[in-house]
Amino acid sequence: MVNIEVLEDLRKVYADIKLSCQIPPLALNPIALKTLEHTDRVLSNIIILSENLELNENEKAIAEIVALFHDIGRINILLDEEPSSLPTNHAELSIQFLKENKSFALLSDKIQGIITETILNHNKPELDQKEGDLVLFYLKLLRDADKLDVWYSTSEYVKHKAGKPNLALDLALSEKPFVTSSFCQTIIDGGIPSKKDLITFNDFIIFQMSLVFDLNFKKSFQILNQKQYIRHLYDSLPKNDSVIEIYRMIRIYSENRI
Repeated sequence: MVNIEVLEDLRKVYADIKLSCQIPPLALNPIALKTLEHTDRVLSNIIILSENLELNENEKAIAEIVALFHDIGRINILLDEEPSSLPTNHAELSIQFLKENKSFALLSDKIQGIITETILNHNKPELDQKEGDLVLFYLKLLRDADKLDVWYSTSEYVKHKAGKPNLALDLALSEKPFVTSSFCQTIIDGGIPSKKDLITFNDFIIFQMSLVFDLNFKKSFQILNQKQYIRHLYDSLPKNDSVIEIYRMIRIYSENRI
């Protein structure tokens, strides 16, 4: 069980990190701000999903902890004076942070294992079906909550990108107004596209749309439909047969899951 005192301590740990990000040097770093805003929204999403799934208090607590600390490694990278000495995977740094925390050490080995394995695997391209049932469940929960915020952020960007930092430039992607045919065809054929194959920013938008096929819970699809995230992304794209077909596939898939 997750003791309520331990949960409150871990909540305070996260709150203290947020406070530290209000003073230099982190206050001047947009990555720190974006990471915390993202974490807060992922936490809200995972609470909604947990309530809908009628999880018990212990299960909700585990879900909250993985949401709070799944990306905390990004902050550690910003704080470290020699970032080249750190692991490149921010999930590994998040786990390192938790393992060094006294409150986290008070949790049972089993619960620590569930949390660390969930965080370690949350940003991998595909779910590892070899994971235990509990880890797999929390992985699905966190990945859904994470995706819902990614869609929110990107849809807000494409709707209101005037005056905002250039996301295409940040991603080192071409702003040419086309989508790569081979990239689209991979999705149409039922394959899983790879980020390394992205060429244009429009490919990135198509890639994000395709993440629908990795969504897990009915409530996640309901939120996606209600917020119209995929429609906003689709509306930002140049239209051709491939783009229209992918959007059609996504709509049918989403409607069937609802």
